[in-house]
Amino acid sequence: MANAQSIILHHYPSSPYSEKIRLALRMKNLAWAGVTVPVILPKPDLMPLTGGYRRTPVMQIGADIYCDTAIMLPELERRFTLPALNLPGHEGLAKMVAAWTDGKWFQTSVGVIFGTNVDQVPQAFIDDRVKMSGQGFDVEAMKTAAPMLRDQWRAQLMWIEERLEGGRHAGTGDWLVGTKPGLVDVHAFMNPWFVEQTVPDFLERCFEDAPLTRNWFKRLKDFKGQLPEELTGADAIAIAHAAAPRLKPASTDDDLRGFLPGTRVAIAPDDYAKDWVEGDLVVANAERVILARQDAQADNLHLHFPRTGYSLKAV
Repeated sequence: MANAQSIILHHYPSSPYSEKIRLALRMKNLAWAGVTVPVILPKPDLMPLTGGYRRTPVMQIGADIYCDTAIMLPELERRFTLPALNLPGHEGLAKMVAAWTDGKWFQTSVGVIFGTNVDQVPQAFIDDRVKMSGQGFDVEAMKTAAPMLRDQWRAQLMWIEERLEGGRHAGTGDWLVGTKPGLVDVHAFMNPWFVEQTVPDFLERCFEDAPLTRNWFKRLKDFKGQLPEELTGADAIAIAHAAAPRLKPASTDDDLRGFLPGTRVAIAPDDYAKDWVEGDLVVANAERVILARQDAQADNLHLHFPRTGYSLKAV
């Protein structure tokens, strides 16, 4: 039965960023509980926990809420040290790889997927994503761009093949860094998985030129972990309400902008889904920002965000 110490993942099955965390959970063989959230707004059982942050996934442990996979993975490593994914050689490099896989390669994946299947996309999804991104959804432009984006997508996949070939020639193993899979593999896995969900024939065509990558991808897919306990959003809110945030000494000494603990601030992604979340500053350093906020349903919460990719301002 899930409790204040349980890992709770607010996700939906087709979410590529959720699959990144699900893979890490399988690789670490951790017990977890899942709350299936809607693909589009409204998300009434999530907003009390996040204060308005809407992107998927969200990770919850008691009354600590982790927004963005860039902060979830370090937290899983910090709390559950074995088996480790931040292995020797992955330190720092994994974050650099994530900047590519979550940025340029992910945007190329979106273009390939929607350019191929845009006629089947529900209008409600289109409307939601237009509102979230603040940009239009040009169906014909997506179809026109798809062939060029497929070329770009395969070119990026071949970087993985090149890395695997280099490791094989050096005798260092069949993973991207060293002889064991780690965070670099987790980040690189997301986009092939995402493409496989909707355009598997295209992925298989790319694998014809990347046999080492095909085998690498299959080995990652074959990881078996613990099956999640299924929770409702109300269950998760009740767990947060009964818990207290993990004790964190207030600290902003390492903040370049001179924010003080207790300052009322707001934070939002700096690319899209710019829904500002307000709270009182607890921690601000080079890695993360932690806000304290109160909610009528969930009570006292700490919300954790990565520093990179987010804008922080005083309210």
